[in-house]
This record gives sequence, structure tokens and C-alpha cells, in this order.
Amino acid sequence: MNPVNVIFRPGKTVRECLEKPDLFMAFVFVLLPSVISLLGLLVYGLEINFFNILFGFLAAILSWIIASVVLSIIISLFAKKNMRTEFYGIASAVSLTRFLVAIAVILFLFFPLVLPSAIFDSVKDFQSGEISLNESVDVITASVNSQEFDNAFSLIALIVLLVVVLVLISVYVFYRIISEKMHSNFFLHLIALIIFLVFNSILLTLIGL
Repeated sequence: MNPVNVIFRPGKTVRECLEKPDLFMAFVFVLLPSVISLLGLLVYGLEINFFNILFGFLAAILSWIIASVVLSIIISLFAKKNMRTEFYGIASAVSLTRFLVAIAVILFLFFPLVLPSAIFDSVKDFQSGEISLNESVDVITASVNSQEFDNAFSLIALIVLLVVVLVLISVYVFYRIISEKMHSNFFLHLIALIIFLVFNSILLTLIGL
């Protein structure tokens, strides 16, 4: 299974994960956004807080497990069947959304290259304690109103647009998991998707993730 296919053929890729779950690759996909973020901090010379990094890894694993469990429960309720034996397949398919998050993180790492250098420099100076938060905000505000920012706006908008597309594909991945496991109509699939997105978001908020 080529995870990149989730962008171009999400339905087929989800089906492959459901039929032939690979928990090792799923685990890799789950941790990938945190690993890429860590590499980005190292490349750009930003301060690294190892406690925050560790929390990020644990939060990624926990949020993946919660999403998989919640989705399995909702599908069980709608399909009126026990999804326990199919949980690994669902968890494997859910991990595809984390692979998409990893791509989004890579796109965000282009921001320091696209934005005016003063913005990134001010963030680094604030992080190192050389300037205050207000001073950093003043620099960023001035940079946003500069011609350099205007020149980079089209690239910034493109990155944001690509991230939005990745978010929509992630939502579609959840929908395809539901539709593959619930042999009913589009309306019920959509209701199950909405319930999952809302309940999962509430649950993650309540536990601080």
C-alpha cells in the first residue's frame, strides 16, 4: 500500500487498509508529524523543549487511539454489529489522516522560506529572550504590512489552500471508513460522520489534546 495514493485515490487506499491492516505502518504514520516537526525545529535552529516533544508524541498516539475507538463505536451503533474484530483495520485506515497531517506539516515548514525573514528572526529572538513579546508582535505586524509580504502572498495562499485540501481529504477518509463498514445510504453515512467529528473533537478537548 502506497500511502501517497490517499491523496489521489483515497477510497481505494482506505479499503486496502481495512482489508489488510498494517499496524506498524499505522504507528509510523501517527508519529510522522511529530518527527517532521522536530526535524523542522532542528533545521531552523529553534529552541527545542523535550517535554513538549514527548507530550506531542504521546498526544499523537492517544488521539489516534481515541479516534479509532470512537469511530468503531459509532459504526457499531449504526451498523448494529460488533466491530471489535475489525478495529485494527479501522485504526490502520484512521492513521492515513495522520499521514496527511505530516504532509501539511511539511508545507508549513516552507513558511519561513516564503515569509519576510524579519518575521522568522523575531520569533527566534523572542524564543531566545532577546526581545519581548510586544517587540516581536511589532516586528511581525510591520513585516505583514510590507511589500515583501505582498510579494509572497500568492505562495502563502497556495500553501494554505493545499493544507485545506488535505483537511478535506482527511474528512473524506473518515467518511470512506464509515461507508465501507456501514452498508446503508449516504444520509446515514453523513450523520455518522458528523457525530464522529463532533464527539471526537469534544472528547479530545476535554482531555486537553
